[in-house]
Amino acid sequence: MAIQHLQWWRDLVEWQAQGVAAVLVTVVRADGSTPREVGASMLLRLDQQQQIQQSDTIGGGHLEFQAIDIAKNMLLSLDARQQFVERFNLSARLGQCCGGVMWLLFEKIEAVHHDLVACEKAWQKGQRIVRQISNKQTSIWSIANDSSTVLNCDFQQVDTDWQWVQTVQPYAMKVMIFGAGHVGEAIVRCLLPIGVQISWVDSRDDIFPEDLTEQIDCISTDLPETEIAHFDRKGAILILTHDHQLDLQLCFEALKPSEQPFAFVGMIGSKSKRAIFEKRMSARGYTQTDLQRLICPIGMTGITSKQPAIIAVSVVAQLLQVFDIQK
Repeated sequence: MAIQHLQWWRDLVEWQAQGVAAVLVTVVRADGSTPREVGASMLLRLDQQQQIQQSDTIGGGHLEFQAIDIAKNMLLSLDARQQFVERFNLSARLGQCCGGVMWLLFEKIEAVHHDLVACEKAWQKGQRIVRQISNKQTSIWSIANDSSTVLNCDFQQVDTDWQWVQTVQPYAMKVMIFGAGHVGEAIVRCLLPIGVQISWVDSRDDIFPEDLTEQIDCISTDLPETEIAHFDRKGAILILTHDHQLDLQLCFEALKPSEQPFAFVGMIGSKSKRAIFEKRMSARGYTQTDLQRLICPIGMTGITSKQPAIIAVSVVAQLLQVFDIQK
């Protein structure tokens, strides 16, 4: 499953709760070389000064500028259409070097969809959300049945009739971070814009930055290692605490032999720290295979800076490589 950025989806729920009209623009078909993939979406609304506010992107450039102009006319009621699909030839019509062709779905969303709140809560818990729309019916949002075989993105068109089914997938990457120090915070802030489900754990009270507690799951506990047992095995564990003994205990838990090991277990530290930990873990019965699953030091090879922000970029790039392999 590819990693996806879903700012538009989170903002759609928030803007709807505020009773604000918006236009949702979605790529429903893409032929040839295009700046974004099928399913990519952006959301637009007007502020109090009648200026466009934008959430997410369909690729930028002339295509996006023209799509924004169309959406603004819809929001100003200069274009009375509620939902329609328009074809864009990127080279002939827009002069973009991509050279492909994209079909964009425009939908003006005015009425408050009360089901969206329930859908968003279900999505946060890992369930898929299905959007169904056609030239005859505005979007219907629902929680997908686990046994459903709904396609992720399915656009069908016959003459002037069309329909679109889109699945809003749960986040592909889940990360549990232990340690709310400078590096932990930098990694969290680096992960947020790309769409990741984050659990952030620390034993210290009131250490999490206030602006982040509203966006992610912050867990303050005297027994951080117990959180590992409840975490998704398809996720990544990052060990970044201020206490080496706690780091060791977390390694014991994260690297326990299992039919399904975690996708990634990484720990901040030096090669000498790793050697000490390997010796202690070997004495506890951990095999060489178990120990090889520990990534320490973490981060991309060749990036040696110890600045928290640079470490964060390096670690996030490493995670993206791991999760791209598994998509």
